[in-house]
Formats: sequence, structure tokens, C-alpha cells
Amino acid sequence: MSESSQTQGQGFGGPILACTGLSKRYGNHVVLQQVELAVATGEILVLLGENGAGKTTLMRLLSGELLPDAGTIAVGGVDLHAQPEQARAKLVYVSQRPPLAPLASLREHAQAMAAFRQLDPQHLASGLAELADVFSLTRAIDLPVKSLSGGMAHKAALSLALLSGAPLVLLDEPNTGLDVRSALALRQRILQQRSAGTTFVLASHLAEATLAVADRAVVVARTAIARTFSKEELQAFGGDARAFERQVLAAM
Repeated sequence: MSESSQTQGQGFGGPILACTGLSKRYGNHVVLQQVELAVATGEILVLLGENGAGKTTLMRLLSGELLPDAGTIAVGGVDLHAQPEQARAKLVYVSQRPPLAPLASLREHAQAMAAFRQLDPQHLASGLAELADVFSLTRAIDLPVKSLSGGMAHKAALSLALLSGAPLVLLDEPNTGLDVRSALALRQRILQQRSAGTTFVLASHLAEATLAVADRAVVVARTAIARTFSKEELQAFGGDARAFERQVLAAM
């Protein structure tokens, strides 16, 4: 690795997510090698990189969906592989193709999640109504998922993640398929929940969106973390997405 990303963002709590020596290969193709990463409680970390750089593989490893060939991952101090149920109870992961039950509605998904995560049903119902309005899903809330467009299904999955109460939320390319209004609403909701202590890890390729929400950003390239941008470095761009993009590309 050309640069360690273990340093936590200033002003945050201890690490809610930590991985050491994380490696993954598919056959002879090495995707990630000896990745070190720590994410502080209440931090928004963005993973950047070209398609195929390993961002999605890293997200799947961090979520427990994929097993590493080497290395360890801890969520809230719980080993993800030694105690998978306990560790995964502390996180929620939205992939680019969320595995929603096709015959169930968004409301039914939310009710099942409330039972599984022991959430207050009334509070969840009001939160669902609010997010459905924000994401223009109100008319679709009781429709089976299979009848929704790809973009609407993605917004449904994002809504469930935001309502989950999980202290760690992993979102892979969350802006995919979102209209401008929904993308801005998602950004505001992420910042709001971060203020309440939720930690977010986002995989993205959007420089402007990264500058708008990230406390820290890392560039995944050449099987490792090639560069880390601290909060101070991100703020120094002053919202200049093009200047930020140039430095991200230079790190790839």
C-alpha cells in the first residue's frame, strides 16, 4: 500500500469498523491485497476508484457477504467471521442489486425488518411514510417489488437501510438511478443520520457528491488503498469537483 488509511477522522469516536491484512483473489487475479482500514463511529467514508478497482469487492467483504482469503474484519469490536450473526446485526448493506423479495411490498419489507431488528413498529411506519414521500414512493409503498422500476426498487432498498437503526450503513453506488431530487434528499438524510451517530461507508465514482458528504475518502487502486484524503484535504477543495477528480485520477 502506498498510504495507510488506518487514521481515524478527528472528532469521531472509536472505530466501529476495522479490517487488517484484508486480501481477496479470484483464481489468479488478485483484487485486494493487505488492505488496512478503520472507520470511526459517526464518520462518513467514501471509497473511490475505477470500475473493477475492487470497491464492490471491498464492500462485500466488509458486509460479510463475501469471505476474504486473508485478514480480519471487526464490526463494533465483534469479529465478522468468528461471530457473523452478532457482527452483521450491527450493519446493513445495500448493494447495486439489493436482494429484495419480489412478491413483498416495501411496507412488508419494513414490517419484517422491524420484527427482526426489534424496532418500534409505529416509529418505523412514520419514518417509512416520510421517506416514501421524500423518494416519491408513496404510491408504490404497497406494491410488490417486482412491479417497481429498477430506480424505484433501489430507492426502496435505500429507505429500508436508512430506517434500519443499524449503527453502520454500507451503500454501494447509492446515487445510481436516482433523480436529482432523490439524490439531494439522500445526501441530506445521510448527513442528518451521521449527526445522530450513524456511520456510513459509501462506494462512489462521483466527485461532487463525495465532497458534499465525506469526512474522509480513500482511493482503491492496484489492489490496495492508493491514497487517503483527510477531512481537511477534502475541505481545501472548496467544492471544486474537477480539481478533486484530477487528484483522484492521479492516485489511480
